[in-house]
Amino acid sequence: MERDFVLIEEDVIDLGSQGSRIKDMIIKEKEAEIQAFSANLKRAKWVISYLEQENKKLTDKQELMELQIIKENRQRSKKAKGKLTSVEKEIENDRKFLLEKVNMHLEMLLEKANREKKMLCHMAYHYLTRNKICNARTKRLKAKLRRVLRNKKEKDKLKILAEASLAQQNT
Repeated sequence: MERDFVLIEEDVIDLGSQGSRIKDMIIKEKEAEIQAFSANLKRAKWVISYLEQENKKLTDKQELMELQIIKENRQRSKKAKGKLTSVEKEIENDRKFLLEKVNMHLEMLLEKANREKKMLCHMAYHYLTRNKICNARTKRLKAKLRRVLRNKKEKDKLKILAEASLAQQNT
């Protein structure tokens, strides 16, 4: 009869160890997922900084072009103190039109860079949030595993005490 009890006890211990193995596997998977989210977060931050640099370059380029246009206009006005002919007026209007077109193109590129930056900021926040959630989930699983292992040790102590009292009663 004691032998049947020992077999059942071994089966329970095997089930407990399988549960802890499964929990260990889940924890490892969550840690891998956290590492992937961290890598994605780093990439997103790098892209955001790159887009910010590009955004700054475009704004600087736009400002330089506007300053150059102002400078050219001043130089032309100093040189041509007289009246402009109709051909010169057309050339001047064509220059203005071309500069406005270039300015519109640069503004469009700037808006696109700002949209991409906004999207990447959102992605970075998303990955940061996911990372925090996974870390919290991992902590809960580790705490649960510690409780299970602690309970198992307590059950082992109770088992030893029960066997000792049975041994004393038999003698």
